[in-house]
Amino acid sequence: MKLFSRYTMVLPMAALLVAAPSFLNKDNPFSSGPAFAKNGGNGGGNGNGGGNGNGGGNGNAGGNGNAGGNGNGGGSGNANGGQSKAGGQSASLDGTSSKGKGNISSQLGALNAAHASPKALANAAPNSRVGKIAAYKAAAAVSTELDAAAAAAADAAVAASPTAQAAIAASGQADADLAAKQQALADLQADPTATQAAIAAAQQAVTDASTAAAAAQAAADQAKADAIAADPAAQAAQAAADAAAQAETDALNAAANKTPVSPEAKAALDALLAGK
Repeated sequence: MKLFSRYTMVLPMAALLVAAPSFLNKDNPFSSGPAFAKNGGNGGGNGNGGGNGNGGGNGNAGGNGNAGGNGNGGGSGNANGGQSKAGGQSASLDGTSSKGKGNISSQLGALNAAHASPKALANAAPNSRVGKIAAYKAAAAVSTELDAAAAAAADAAVAASPTAQAAIAASGQADADLAAKQQALADLQADPTATQAAIAAAQQAVTDASTAAAAAQAAADQAKADAIAADPAAQAAQAAADAAAQAETDALNAAANKTPVSPEAKAALDALLAGK
């Protein structure tokens, strides 16, 4: 009985001594090791999680090594970061749009005074900025009117010229011939019984007709220019339109503090003045 009692006391103590190193081992999967692997995984690295593989004798530690897979959660974070970056690009595009508007305003410079009301434009002193912009507005209206008058006079001169009319008619006929040749070629190409020789001939006919149409158009343009140059009324109307265009440019430069005024700035100014 004493021998049995002694063994009953020794065996638990021996088990305790054997188990103690396991509890003290930092790499034990049942100690703080798995938490450390998890923290390492969240950091985006699997190295610490893999460290638990050293406890591979326990088997379960190897399973916990998969906890390093939590590092994939870091990938999700990167995806969110990508979305944030995309948002930044969108904001940049908006900023570019705003910058574009600011650039036009900068080009306008003193011409931004065109934001003045119609009443202010009408009553502004001639030498004031608004007054100069009003003078430009009036000059532009005259220029537009005289351009239309010059175009009408040119049309009248061409209509009165038999040579110009004959050239215009010839050009129209050449265009019609070209269209007919093109249609004939298309019909042959769609015909399964058409020979290659016939198609080649039709293609050559289109080429010839195209050359003839271009020559006829050039002859018509020259005949119209000759008719306008020979018509005194058309010449006078064009001279008046040219003078008005120069007056418009002078008035624009007088109103602006940044010259020459760019086409974009002029268009913006005209838009501001439209309807006033």
